Amino acid sequence: MGHGKALNVAIVGGGPGCKAIMDMIFAERLGQLRMKLSGVACTNPKAVGYLYAQEKGIFTTRDYHDLYELEDLNIIIEVTGCKEIADEISQTKPNHVRMIGDVAARLFWDIFQVEEKRIAERKRSEEAIRVAYAELNQIFETSADGMRVIDKDFNVIRVNGAFSALCGISRDQILGKKCYEVFGGPRCHASTCPLTQILSGEERIESDSEKKRKDGTTVSCIVTATAFRGPGGKLIGIVEDFKDITDRKHAEDALRESEVRFRTQFDLSPQAIAFTEVSTGRLIDVNQKFCEMTKYTKEEVLGRTTTECMFYSKKVRDEFLKELEGSGEIRGLEMDFRAKDGSILNTLMFAKLVQIAGETSILSIFVDLTDRKRLEVKLQQAQKLEAIGTLAGGIAHDFNNLLMGIQGIVSLMVMDIDSKHPHYERLQKIEKQIKSGAKLTSHLLGYARKGKYEVKPVDLNQLLKETSETFGRTRKEIIIHRELPEDLFAIEADPGQIEQVLLNLFVNAADAMPGGGDLNLITMNVTHKDMKGKLYHPKPGNYVLITVADTGIGMDKETMERIFDPFFTTKEMGRGTGLGLASAYGIIKGHGGYVDVDSKKGQGSTFSIYLPASERRAQEAVKTVERLTKGTGTVLLVDDEEVIIEVGKELLETMGYRVLIAKDGEEAIAIYKKHLDDIDIVVLDMVMPNMGGGKAYDRMKEINPEIKVLLSSGFSINGEASEILARGCNGFIQKPFTMKELSGRVSKILEK
Repeated sequence: MGHGKALNVAIVGGGPGCKAIMDMIFAERLGQLRMKLSGVACTNPKAVGYLYAQEKGIFTTRDYHDLYELEDLNIIIEVTGCKEIADEISQTKPNHVRMIGDVAARLFWDIFQVEEKRIAERKRSEEAIRVAYAELNQIFETSADGMRVIDKDFNVIRVNGAFSALCGISRDQILGKKCYEVFGGPRCHASTCPLTQILSGEERIESDSEKKRKDGTTVSCIVTATAFRGPGGKLIGIVEDFKDITDRKHAEDALRESEVRFRTQFDLSPQAIAFTEVSTGRLIDVNQKFCEMTKYTKEEVLGRTTTECMFYSKKVRDEFLKELEGSGEIRGLEMDFRAKDGSILNTLMFAKLVQIAGETSILSIFVDLTDRKRLEVKLQQAQKLEAIGTLAGGIAHDFNNLLMGIQGIVSLMVMDIDSKHPHYERLQKIEKQIKSGAKLTSHLLGYARKGKYEVKPVDLNQLLKETSETFGRTRKEIIIHRELPEDLFAIEADPGQIEQVLLNLFVNAADAMPGGGDLNLITMNVTHKDMKGKLYHPKPGNYVLITVADTGIGMDKETMERIFDPFFTTKEMGRGTGLGLASAYGIIKGHGGYVDVDSKKGQGSTFSIYLPASERRAQEAVKTVERLTKGTGTVLLVDDEEVIIEVGKELLETMGYRVLIAKDGEEAIAIYKKHLDDIDIVVLDMVMPNMGGGKAYDRMKEINPEIKVLLSSGFSINGEASEILARGCNGFIQKPFTMKELSGRVSKILEK
């Protein structure tokens, strides 16, 4: 340049290096280069160089792009040490402006000073050279990056403290060694080695590298190798800058692992998950469970909006967005989805606003409640039937007590009048009506699963054949088809109760086919595995399936939901009590079985009954006949119903017994203790206030282990009664009972 026009220079970076360069320029220590400082750019307005420039009246800016607008700018000196800034300046600066990089700028000043001294006829003193070197050395030593200088023979001639700390070797042990002997890496001695490329003519090489410390640990670095040239562009050596990015690498690796884990969890999640753009409503990503739930493929939904897929309406989405944007998240919102096939899915949605690639999106998780909702409806129905069953059992018990009072009075009246008496026939009709009432309560008890069962192995095919033949003779317009395999398992059942179930089903089928039709009866052996997908969970084992199917008018959904309710009937007034199917349901449940029904309006009905199979062979039913038997002795009659006490006492006295009375369990124990030696048998009611029959029996048996007790109840022998019998009670009689039944049971126990 000689003594021509001065070069206009701008500096990017306002640190100590910037101030040092400004001092050189202001002191005109750069010899023939003659530089004029035009501006300084730094993002930190409190940096020492930036403040120094403001003190000197130099143009300052926080955006280095503003420097491009300076008039007649020749050179930009970049001293930030940031590769991204250096690269960006190199790419965006005006073509006529040259750039001096951070490392070269800091090292070249020493050479410039030596050259200036020579050109300026050694005007500078040795002290000035030492000061300049100290400034450069400070820049070198205070750099946060590890730095080393290598000559053309790969000898390390200079390092800073950061480099020594980075490689874990003292400075004295580094200097004079070959570069590949200190802090080596996999690219040493390879054609891709940055140093080899610099020696081959490259000016600057930047690369990621893995270096080994002295202790064997690996350090990840960004290595920037820059040609170190002297006057005339002669290559003196190489300057290497090592930026430790180990922590960043670890963070990146952790992020990648996190992304892999998230993707794995996302794809394998048992819940449906979707990401949706807030602004457009378009689906960004969905997992496999979402596709299974909605019956769409990923390709069919990605890029489309939720309303385009018809999942729900725009109105629903707008309401949902309003709530989401208000709180940032939604927990447990019940939402109905429309699947691809048009079916409605009941879901519980959890949603949150998240940031993805700078865009606000919605992360939504859907818990499919469809099956649970369906099961809840069935469970509610089952609980309703259970509750009604409890009520029905209580009603039947109380009604049996009322019938018992009536039956006892009628029995006494019949004994006192001759068969030719004008009231005799009327009393017989009353007894007949009492039997009808008892039959009605037996239906209720059957529904409540408290019916009187005498369980034994039963050949179901034989029972089904006999019952259907008897029924067929009364309904000749119905054609009965039977498929009864010979190898059918026997069942443990009360044949009379099962016959009642079958007749109820046959009658209902016939009523559904007023003009005639087909009644298909099928039996087969199955196991609990054939009963999957039901609301109930059958015990493992073998079962017998009875299928009763008709070709009648069928039932709608509302009727199907109520057919097992007691007193519900579709028949006209006077044609049905509504207890047939209700009692059938209770009887099957009482036998440990299960009932299913399938029907559609106009397409007939099919009842499927599963009963546990028996390992014993079927037996023929044996009937016994009760006879009126006179007796002697003392009977303790225990019952809380006044009418039963009165009637029972008179009945027993008519049979020849002396009778003592107790109205609850506590009174019975007291009387039994007092008349222990006189009482021959106790007729004990099961359900009473204060103390029930079960507890009273146990207390009296403690007093006398040889006590004889006939248990009496409006309920049946099943349930609590069977438990009392298992503890040694001598017999059971169900209300309402006749005088013959009572006399037979009492005399039988006393004979033992």
